[in-house]
Amino acid sequence: MQNKKIVIIVALSIVGFVLVYLVVAGKIFNSKKNNDNSVANKDATKLELPKVKCDFESNQSAYDEANKNSNLDACDCIGDDKMREMCITSTMDIALYSKALENLNDDFCKNIKSESHKNSCYSVVKNSIDKLKKENPQRLADIYSRSHNEESIGLYEKLTETDQKNIDNFIYLALAYAEKGLKEQEQGRDQSSYVKKAFETIEKAKSINGNNSEVYRVEAYTNEIKPDFGMAIKLYDRAIEIDGNNILAYSGRGHANRMMGLLDNAVRDFSRAAELDVKQENVFIYTNLCNLEFSRSHNDDAIKNCKIVTSRDGADPIFQSEAHQIMAMIFMQGGDNNQAKTNILKAKTLTPNDPNLFVTWARLNIFEKKYVESEANARKAIELSPTKASGFLALSYALYMEEKYEASIEAAQKGIILIKNDVSLLAPSKLAMERELTYSIVNNYRMLGDTAKQQEYENKARNIFNNN
Repeated sequence: MQNKKIVIIVALSIVGFVLVYLVVAGKIFNSKKNNDNSVANKDATKLELPKVKCDFESNQSAYDEANKNSNLDACDCIGDDKMREMCITSTMDIALYSKALENLNDDFCKNIKSESHKNSCYSVVKNSIDKLKKENPQRLADIYSRSHNEESIGLYEKLTETDQKNIDNFIYLALAYAEKGLKEQEQGRDQSSYVKKAFETIEKAKSINGNNSEVYRVEAYTNEIKPDFGMAIKLYDRAIEIDGNNILAYSGRGHANRMMGLLDNAVRDFSRAAELDVKQENVFIYTNLCNLEFSRSHNDDAIKNCKIVTSRDGADPIFQSEAHQIMAMIFMQGGDNNQAKTNILKAKTLTPNDPNLFVTWARLNIFEKKYVESEANARKAIELSPTKASGFLALSYALYMEEKYEASIEAAQKGIILIKNDVSLLAPSKLAMERELTYSIVNNYRMLGDTAKQQEYENKARNIFNNN
């Protein structure tokens, strides 16, 4: 019975991706893409997933490699189950410690298992921050900015007060305000005060140089968070008009187009950005291309783009984490739960408080038949971002597998309510999410034996795409 229920959940997840593609593809991907359907289907069912190369002399040598180079893949080569888990724990601790120092953020320290290493991590991070605050606040602000740490706001505010001609600091401050607004939005709070501060800071930057491409790019990004995607597109256009080689403006416009469901425009913009990015340094491009290809079931191309992101040392942790999560979902589809788990753990060393990470983990727990853990991870995702419908979908699935059918229905209904204002969902994905949540309700009523409610929600699910 449990296996049958897992099949239903997996089928719903796959249908969700396929429906988004079918609804949008006819409008956005030209007719030549239709000739690739057989290739896409073959890709989805017979994908040869990359395998970890296990050529170590012994379990101990694999363990040593994992610890020495923070290489979680090497842990998968250990045959002894207990030793493998020890390897994962110690390697995770090392990776988290390293990321805490790299980003000067003690959030990473919290997830370290070894108490002595955790305490050392807190101490070293604090001392490093205190030292830079006194000796080089500019460097500290830039480190925070690179890692999307909202602590950069206070530092850039002071730096812009001290030097009112440094346009870069005004740009970074505006960006920090915008990102803080996005975080407020994800928590279900009003983002408008931070969006307003971002716009005010942008105007100050324009007073320094009104013809700076990056100023308009950040203004465009702020409009995405407002949200006003139409204005965002216009401002990205302006940034590109000023500087036709602004890689971030092309990729930003690609993101705005992707959020609007204009996938042909998004692919064109990201492809142009990739052409300009000859050294493949701007991982935002390839994370988005990976996501786009995954949504089209072109998993080979998705993995290729994701690996560009995951293989680059010192790259933006948010985009690296997203790439690992996409790869985890691909491995899940391919039945390789161990490799999926490894990618999720890698993502956790990069963004330990990312709600999407816990949604992905909850989904893996279903495949692993660890339903209590799935519920816990889904609830953690909701705690971190209560406005994401995907968290409630994951919770609904977990509760369904635990035979908590009434609670599963309640979770799905909460998710449906959130969809309209869920800024993390692409426009066409909203319909697919609503359909998945509705079918979750259908399956719960089926298990409860309530045929009238089951039929009611089946009719709703069938009509979701027809009515939009």
